[in-house]
Amino acid sequence: MESLVQSNEQLFEALITGILTEGYAIADGFLSPPEVQRILDASAASYEQGGFNIAGIGKKQHYQLNQEIRGDHIQWLDHHNPPPACLPFFDRLGEMIQYFNRSLYLGIRDMELHFAVYPVGAFYKRHLDVFQHTRARKISIICYLNFDWVPEDGGQLRLYFPQEDGTEQHTDILPLAGRLVCFNSQSLEHEVLPARRRRYSITGWLRDELSFFDPPLPGNI
Repeated sequence: MESLVQSNEQLFEALITGILTEGYAIADGFLSPPEVQRILDASAASYEQGGFNIAGIGKKQHYQLNQEIRGDHIQWLDHHNPPPACLPFFDRLGEMIQYFNRSLYLGIRDMELHFAVYPVGAFYKRHLDVFQHTRARKISIICYLNFDWVPEDGGQLRLYFPQEDGTEQHTDILPLAGRLVCFNSQSLEHEVLPARRRRYSITGWLRDELSFFDPPLPGNI
């Protein structure tokens, strides 16, 4: 057990280093293949049964559906009562949040997460993960559920990095099964390139404000 804790802490520390130095970080193997398969089966079954909705943009009075901007389908997850298949993911994420709070003093108190499915041809144009009226989202997280994904399948996460000379660079990340990507929600613009096969993930945000009905996460006040 001690070696597992040390291994997780090394992974979390590597994520912190990446976020602080590059603005983003990648952890391959955040979920094991059997864990990914169970979550993928649950997500795919719910999708086939009509449990997802077309994703929108904006919030409250600004909410709208616009498939010229994004075409994914989502199903919100209750982190207080997640699907059984997702329990290992939420347990590991909870450990990660506590480590982040101890190390970075982020004050993460809540999370909002959903299953995301990109049908063939779906994309999400360039954007930031913050709303105009609140900056509660601090860290964006994506855990991918796609086995045997290759560049020809599309669906890459593209991160944009402005340069001091006024130019811009970008990095493309494949949505590989078990891979966790974290990045700064408030400063890193990104998009999802068109998918050429159905693309699955758990996607969401770590927040420093509670939702109205949410109790604090363990280890927070």
